[in-house]
Amino acid sequence: MKNVKFHIYLLVFASLLMVCLTLFSPIPVNIKLVIRVLLLAISITAWRIFIKRDLSRASVLAFSFVVLNLAFLIVTPFTAGFWNLDVNTSKGIALSKFSDSAIISIVLVSSFLIAGYSLKSIYVTGGKMIPGIITGMIFFLIFGYLALTNPQQKPGPGFLEKNWIWIFMFVLSNGFMEELIFRGVFLDKLNLLFNHHLSILMTSVCFAAPHLVVNYQENVLLFAGITFMLGLICGYAMHLTRSIIAPALIHAGADLMIIVPIFAAYGVK
Repeated sequence: MKNVKFHIYLLVFASLLMVCLTLFSPIPVNIKLVIRVLLLAISITAWRIFIKRDLSRASVLAFSFVVLNLAFLIVTPFTAGFWNLDVNTSKGIALSKFSDSAIISIVLVSSFLIAGYSLKSIYVTGGKMIPGIITGMIFFLIFGYLALTNPQQKPGPGFLEKNWIWIFMFVLSNGFMEELIFRGVFLDKLNLLFNHHLSILMTSVCFAAPHLVVNYQENVLLFAGITFMLGLICGYAMHLTRSIIAPALIHAGADLMIIVPIFAAYGVK
């Protein structure tokens, strides 16, 4: 029995990791498209098998993989080039991120609604909204202060006046999307099979792993470790408040510490 549970842990973890790695992987669009088609086909097959065998908990989790792969597949062709955006500008970077976030979020939310799931099951509605907003805003303001007062990459005069709209668009779009992907879609479903501590741990590892291939940090191992800790914080915030609000704001605040120095260092306009 213990071996069976171990293999279940391993299979779920490997599947989640494989899907999430395609989010940031710097591979050609055509290859990424093929990978996502294959992953979608595999997840649909697993979902149908679980339904036929009346494995309700497994089928619910498999459905989450289906909709996530579907969202990743649909967003694939909508690159910055598709929208004719200049990613050497803060406007272009922010609008590209907003495009990805909007498409992925709409596909995920609408898929769960069409399938008869409540938005509460993915933490979009319900929960402890006021504690979530307060907790999220505290973290957001702390991270924002640290980003703006970083002595090594402190923004110059007029920086915020020119870029604040695009900075907020980027971090809020990305914060909501990634929390929906890495935790909103999966935590409740993983809790059907595992305890919430293990569910949060698994999603945190899968959140950190894709950050090993980013090109905007020199020490990716350290960066992945930091994102792992952020994943734990966001995971427990979502579990305790039963809402995406707190983790989305915490995540957005953490993104300020990345995007503000990038905009300041490269002088995007």
